[in-house]
Formats: sequence, C-alpha cells, structure tokens
Amino acid sequence: MAAFFPEALDKFISPAFLGKVRRKFHYEDKQADEFRLVAKEMLSLMRKEAFWERKTAAMDNPRLAEESDSVYENVIMSLGRGLDCLQESYCERGLLSRSYMIEVLASELLLQGYNAYNLYIKRHTDFHVAKYHFLGSEDGFPLEILPRLLENFTQEVSCNEAFCMIPKKSVAFVAELTRNEQIQCEGICVGCNNVYCQNRMEDSHSVRRKIVEMADMPLTYGYSRIFGKI
Repeated sequence: MAAFFPEALDKFISPAFLGKVRRKFHYEDKQADEFRLVAKEMLSLMRKEAFWERKTAAMDNPRLAEESDSVYENVIMSLGRGLDCLQESYCERGLLSRSYMIEVLASELLLQGYNAYNLYIKRHTDFHVAKYHFLGSEDGFPLEILPRLLENFTQEVSCNEAFCMIPKKSVAFVAELTRNEQIQCEGICVGCNNVYCQNRMEDSHSVRRKIVEMADMPLTYGYSRIFGKI
C-alpha cells in the first residue's frame, strides 16, 4: 500500500486545478473561496489517509487467460474514510453545497489518479497501460467479483452487499498492461456504457429542478446520488 500519488495531491489546491473543476461543474466566481476552503479541509485528511495499491491479477478469469500478450493488475485507489466523515458532517449541518463540492473534487482527483498510475507503470515497469477494465462494465469482469478482488488488498477498503465500496471515495479496476507500442490507452471512459457513472452529466430538467430546491446552485446528476434522491 502506497500513499496516494504525491504529484496529484500537490496540485489539488492549486488555482489551476480548482479553477478547472469549478468551470467543469459551473461554479460561479463568487464561490471560489468556499471551494478552496473545502479543498483545503479535504487535503489535510487525504495527506494522512489516501492511498493506492496494485496486485497481479489471478489468471482464473478465462478472458485474462486468453490474452497471452497482456498482463493484468488489480488496482485500488482510496481517498480515505475522513472524506466520508467530512461529507456527513456537512450534510448534518445543512451545508449541502459543500457536501457536493467534496463529491466533485474527489471524483476529479481520482481521475488524476488514473493519469498518475499510467505514468507510474511507464516509469517503473517495462509495460504501459493498454486499457482499463471496470467491474460491471464488461461480461468478462462482472461486478460480483469485487469482494474477491478486494480481499487480496488491505482491509482499509471493503464493499457492502450492494457492491458499494467503503470508503465511498474509492475505486477498483483491472488494468491491462502491454509492451506493444501500437496499443495505447485511449482513456478510462472509452467503451464505457455505465449511464449511472457520477462523471456523466445529467440533462434532465426535472432532475435539475429537484436539486436546485435543495441547494443554492444548479448541480449535476452526481449530487442526487449523494443524498439518495434518485
């Protein structure tokens, strides 16, 4: 188990990163100070708790066994339990906008984690990432194997009976690695059909109206997932 990628954490409260996230999620300039305040609270917790880990994937999956030119790794990344506690604290105090800020900032940091993982593999192995496989998105990688995947890692990350990971700001995936320079990872979202992903933007006007009633800003589909409204 290694600390979460320092290069990603070091940029987390930079004006460039925070500005990019604010623009992506349509925050107004007047919310910049509050956005940075939340990010600083998050960073102090993640410096202590965020981590990632990699393990060689077992070859009992028929699909993996057939891909002789590739090797596979199981990977987990987690931003720690502290963020869950902070988010719950915001909710209990009625600070719903701040709770959603945690959601979008955490998701964007985890996206940076994939880039950092790509660089790590290139720098420290003879391979590079060919593709990411997310459980539940392909027939060869069913969601039901998540508990078995996690049991080979630290007990800091688990999942419940509904396959929701704990801590919540955690991800697990299978990385397909190759030495073939003609095959390069196109990005983690290529080929993904998961319409429930929190990184998708919801276009439904009715959903947005419900969210606006709860908070002081127009928000995306991900907000409703935090509070179980959809």
